[in-house]
Amino acid sequence: MSNLSHKGVVDRCKDDADCRRTIMSITEANREAVDAWLAHGCRTWRSALEPLTSEQRRMFVETLRAYERAVAGDAE
Repeated sequence: MSNLSHKGVVDRCKDDADCRRTIMSITEANREAVDAWLAHGCRTWRSALEPLTSEQRRMFVETLRAYERAVAGDAE
């Protein structure tokens, strides 16, 4: 994240409520580009998941979570 901060993509500031935390936010100068980039991914996921039933979506999400746990070494 420090590269993004140095490049002016994100701002970093200490959390006044908890000095151990650093709050990261997208700079106003880059917000529109980041929003556009994220919107494309959102539309793509919506398009892929829309034809599925609610149960199929749930299974898909649970499968992704199981995969992430396994990759992180936290498999059940």
